[in-house]
Amino acid sequence: MIRTVYFFAFLALTLTAQSIYAQQEPQLSMYMYNPIYYNPAAAGSEGVSRIQLTQRTQYLGYQTSGNIDPGGAQNSQVLSFNMPLARLKSGVGVYLLNDKVGPNYNQSVQLSYAYRLALKEGTLSFGVQAGLFNKGYDYGQLRPSEPGDPLIPTGRIGQAKPDIGAGLYYNTTDYWVGVSVNHINKASYTIGTDRSTNPLTPSAYLTAGYRLGLGYDIDIQPSILIQYVTVGGIQNSTAAFNVVGTYDNRIWAGLGYRYQDAVMVTAGINLMRDNALRVGGALDLVTGASVKSATSFELLLAYALPAPDPRKKPIIRTPRFRY
Repeated sequence: MIRTVYFFAFLALTLTAQSIYAQQEPQLSMYMYNPIYYNPAAAGSEGVSRIQLTQRTQYLGYQTSGNIDPGGAQNSQVLSFNMPLARLKSGVGVYLLNDKVGPNYNQSVQLSYAYRLALKEGTLSFGVQAGLFNKGYDYGQLRPSEPGDPLIPTGRIGQAKPDIGAGLYYNTTDYWVGVSVNHINKASYTIGTDRSTNPLTPSAYLTAGYRLGLGYDIDIQPSILIQYVTVGGIQNSTAAFNVVGTYDNRIWAGLGYRYQDAVMVTAGINLMRDNALRVGGALDLVTGASVKSATSFELLLAYALPAPDPRKKPIIRTPRFRY
């Protein structure tokens, strides 16, 4: 079965190679804790209902020439929720994306559904996602050489178009592997003028990881994320590798590398009963790019909702018996 999953991964990465334009997807250093963002088939794979917020600032403190503006760094937020539906052999989820790069902004809301097929060693999931993707520009962020030029629009303008994706995800207690493709319908945008278009280009993702126990209290989890970008093929694609160590299932720290971009340092802690609250952060030390600020940072806050106890009977209120 695992050979079948790898075959679909290779097929998806190959079929998405086309000579079309793409937008830059947000990069997440703690990608291993954001599976639903990369693959709709991962919905419900954790076995718990989890709500999560990720905040990332790319190239911290970046400023435009002359330091006229507070900064043009890429700033992204991902708010997600997913839960298993055990009786339906399924999982559902939703994520909201807000991504800003200078005057450009991308906003998306995606609903995910995964059908989970139990196998002898693990679970194979087939997932789809559908939603809206809004692209726009804030012309108030532009600094023209001639202020008041009537040819330059003012205010904010954007367009929202339907957006769909799909994926496969296979996980066991020891490892997981997934492949997905986003922007399958290739929505095209005409913002500000009808003479030019700005399409959404499909990107293919391959994620994989392994859980290795070292003694009773220490776990090691290596993982990889590969994003195949259709414009420029392999040259414009990215790959990230990370190794996270966890002590007593509570304290975790890791070290990773994003190809030709940055060294990633991650750390976090699990709190509350059953480790329901997860708090983490990541710092990128940029090594392969010429930028004005060679650091990026990322923050993560997640909470796993308690599972309902089927043994507890609901309290029924009546006028005769108040308590």
